[in-house]
Order: sequence, then structure tokens, then C-alpha cells
Amino acid sequence: MKKLVSIFVLFFLSVSLFAQKTPHKIEVKINGVKDTTLLLGYHYGPKKLVSDTIWVDSKGRGTFAGDSLLDGGLYLILTPDYRYFEVMIDNPDQTFKLETDTTDLIGNLKIEGSESNSVFLQYQKKSSEMYKIRKPAIEQLKALHAEDTSKFNKKRLEARRDSIERFRKTIDSVRDVMTDYENNIIKQYPTSLLASILGCTHEVEIPDYPRDENGNITDSLFKYTYMKNHYFDNINLGDERLLRTPVYESKLDDYFDKQLFQIPDSIIPQVDFLMNRILKQENKGYEGKMYYNTLHHLFMKYQNPKYMGLDNIFVHIMETYYINGHVPARVANDTAYMNKIKDRYAKMVHNQIGVNAVDMLLYKMGQDTLDEHMGWTRLSLVKSNYIVLYFWDTDCGHCKKIIPEWHKLYRENEFKKKGVESFLVYTQTDMDKWKKFIAEKDMFDFINVFDPYQNTNFRTFYDIYSTPVVYVLNKERKIIAKRLPPETVVEVLNRELERDAKEAEKTKK
Repeated sequence: MKKLVSIFVLFFLSVSLFAQKTPHKIEVKINGVKDTTLLLGYHYGPKKLVSDTIWVDSKGRGTFAGDSLLDGGLYLILTPDYRYFEVMIDNPDQTFKLETDTTDLIGNLKIEGSESNSVFLQYQKKSSEMYKIRKPAIEQLKALHAEDTSKFNKKRLEARRDSIERFRKTIDSVRDVMTDYENNIIKQYPTSLLASILGCTHEVEIPDYPRDENGNITDSLFKYTYMKNHYFDNINLGDERLLRTPVYESKLDDYFDKQLFQIPDSIIPQVDFLMNRILKQENKGYEGKMYYNTLHHLFMKYQNPKYMGLDNIFVHIMETYYINGHVPARVANDTAYMNKIKDRYAKMVHNQIGVNAVDMLLYKMGQDTLDEHMGWTRLSLVKSNYIVLYFWDTDCGHCKKIIPEWHKLYRENEFKKKGVESFLVYTQTDMDKWKKFIAEKDMFDFINVFDPYQNTNFRTFYDIYSTPVVYVLNKERKIIAKRLPPETVVEVLNRELERDAKEAEKTKK
């Protein structure tokens, strides 16, 4: 009976020990570091975040361990002086040992028990070796291009050209060696994180322009169109491990900021193209991490875009994906968050570049005095080729500077004679303050209006959360510019008037 009990004790003990096996365990030994903390961090786009902290003993030994697997990605082990080296974390390869020292963290790094990190370490060393060869050639090329060649004789110019060609060949040779090395890694370890990272770094090879029998280019946009449609061919859009690297997000920004024409009509179709491509490759529907993280990145990018008009892309993303429910369930079910998005959408959809300005019934001040010809009017009743629509407030410090500045420019450029009206909407209801400001600034050549009962909903239709705000409308009353300083409004108007004049000349001919 005692023997039977012993067998059961051993059985349950072994089961218990097996159940307690640590899903991730990274044993670290760093010579030159003792009795201090080490951080385990990870890349998240351009950010570096902390995953874990451990204490190392007097011999620099410590263990990052936990009862759950870490999310796959490119991680960093940081010393107390914030120097670091990187390691690959992936399933199921999350139990390994590493040793190095502070004199050269990467050069002296040794890995035991992790094939992915052994391959990654060899790649880093190969890359460093090739960089040492390439760097002098790059520096020599920079020096040659910086030379003043105006006094060079023919012989010296030829020698310079030969040197440039030689250094370029060295650089190209190094690049070819590294490309072959990287392609071999991708071929040998196609499902590895390193293969996905290298795929992000490889540029798309664009064919030459199509030409006719005489060698003339038949499609001048061929290379742009090819790049636009094939930019992500080398990228594994279904690999969520790329989210915890610095390469994927930078690739997105390069594509949308540098490779595409910076107008909504060029960018919006590519947003949809990319999101549909991720859905197919990731194959997890709206719950996929690559899908939602990419969508959220684009959502934030175009919330406050660099260039006027690109907020149209933000409106498109809100409408097509968030409002239509093409987001993870946890996002769609977050009522407070979705209400904020719907409110923001309502305040932006009516004032995008290219849409018709919403009409308003407003109370109008006389054009000559404070009392004569007052009455109701509409924005749509203004007869002019262009309207500069300003929303302003007498108690707004910025308005007190901008509105008189715009008035001065309006007069100097004789815009009224050129068919430009300025429609100024006072956003408050204090008529006395309104009249006083207009009289003091002699702004009777403007169309001065306000909404005494605040029932036109202009704050929503024109997204007025602060003042002053300006919109430029064309003859069809489409918004062609918005939220610009007065001097830029002048540039927009002069450009439009000049174009109109040229069109008129063509019509006469």
C-alpha cells in the first residue's frame, strides 16, 4: 500500500511540475553588470515600451520568466545605462540563454537554445561587417560630390569620375552581397520574424516604362502606378509580429507620405486597397491585429494631417470603417468611443474640401451704416465669383488681430472689384459688441452677419470649436480652401483669379 501511495505521489508531483513549466524563460548573463536591474523592452512602431524588469546578481545573472508566452516581436534587453541589444521573441522559441558583456553587447553576444536568435545574431554580424566596408566608400563619395570642380582640368575631372564609379561599384557590390544573404534567410526560414522584417526592408523592383516600336514611353505614370499597386508585395501583411518592430509602421508612413500624390483622390483608394489586402492575408476578419492596428494608425495620421484637404481621408476612414462597423467588436461596442467618432464625423463631413458649403439664414448688417439696410440674408444669395467666409468673435484675442489683418489685405488687393466678397459670421449674440467692433474697424465693405437665435447649427456644419476660422468658396459655392492664415488666403484667391483670367482668354480665342 505504501508503495502504491508513493507511485501516486510521484505521479502527481510530476504532473504538477509539468503544469508549472514556464512558457517563457530567458536566462541572461551580462559581464560588467552586477546587483542592478535589467529591462526587457520591445519595439512598437517608433516607440520602445517596457515588458518586464529583473534583478541581476553580483555575476550579472538574471532570468526573465513568466507563465504566459510573450507576444512575438523584436525585443530589447536594456542595461542600467540604457544601452541595449535586440532579441527575437517568437512561439514556441521562448526558452533560451544568452551571455555577453558590456564592452561589446552585440559583438560578444552568445545564444544557446534559440535557432531564431542564432540566425538573427549572425545576420547582425554580417550586416555590421558589410557596413564597415560600405561606410568608407560612402564617405569618399560625399567628399567627391562636395568638391568645387569649376577649376578642375580635364585629367582631374576624369580621375574624379573614375573614383566616383569605383566607390559606387563598391557600394553596389556590398548591397548585392547583403541582398543575396537576406534572400537566403527568407528562403530558409520563410515563416520567421526575421524573414518578415527583411521583407519590409526590401524595395519593390519596378520594371522600365513600356515603350512603342520607336522607343517612346507610352505610359508616363507606369512606374508610379506599378509602385502604388506592388509596394506591399514583399510584406507579410498577415504577420502581427511586425507590429512589435520598428519597420512596419515606418513602411506605412513612407507609402502614404512619400510614395503617393498628396491629394485625397490618390490616397483614399489606397487606404481601402491596403485594408482589403490585410483582411485577405491575415484572415481574421475585423478582429485581426494587423487589420485594426493599421486602421488605427491611419485614423490617427489623418486626424490632424500635414496638408489642407487631407482631413477628407479621416472622414472617409470614420465613415467607411468605424461608423459602418468594420472594426473589432470591442471597438464597435464601446459606446462612448463610437459616440465621439460619430460626433467628430458630423462636424467634419459637411466642410471637406470639394463639398458644397452649407447654406445659412443670418441677420445682416447694412453695408454703409450700422442701422440702414439691416435684415435677413442667406449665404446662397451672395452674388460673386468667390466668397471668403470667416467665423469670428469680438472677445477672441486672435480674431482681434486676424480680422483687421484680413481686412487690410482685402482692400490692398482690391478683391471686391475682382468679384470676391468676404462674408463675416459673428459667432456670438451681443449685437452691441458686434456693431461697435465693425464701426471701429470700418468693416462696412464686408458682409457682416450673425445668428441671433443660434439656430443655424453653424458650429457643427463648419466645425467651429474656436475662432477665427476661414473658408474660401468658389462660384459653385464649393469649399476650395480652409483654415489658412490671411496671407495664404490671398495666395489662393490670386491663383484662382489668375486661372479664371487664362480660361477667359482661351474662350475668347
